[in-house]
Amino acid sequence: MLGGLVAGAPETGQSMIFAFVEGGTVEVLDGPGAATKYEPIDVESFVFVFYDEDGTWLKPRFIKPNRRRFFGFVLEQGSFEVERSADLDPAIDPFSVALSEAVGLKPNKYFSSLEAIRQHVASLQGAVTRSHDG
Repeated sequence: MLGGLVAGAPETGQSMIFAFVEGGTVEVLDGPGAATKYEPIDVESFVFVFYDEDGTWLKPRFIKPNRRRFFGFVLEQGSFEVERSADLDPAIDPFSVALSEAVGLKPNKYFSSLEAIRQHVASLQGAVTRSHDG
């Protein structure tokens, strides 16, 4: 089974996540179960990196690990879910850096450009900052 659910997502009606592909493409995905289309071995290797709608890293947590045998070849794909994490893995860029290094956006129903994503996330982050200031 391929796996990917968002665990610990805030209950703010968020309905999308971002997937950054190793080659520089950004995909905007519908809902918490959207990560299921990605191979767990690629997620484990950070070929795909996920962020929540507000730019928070979605850390993959493997429920069933990928099994390897015979010189490191994968024999059995595991399953995973993604969970919000304020602590970035050293191999993961903050959302703003990942977005600034992105080279393309896969067509989607939410955004027409990388700049539109940047503005959307900034507005959400600004709302969070303002709510903590008061």
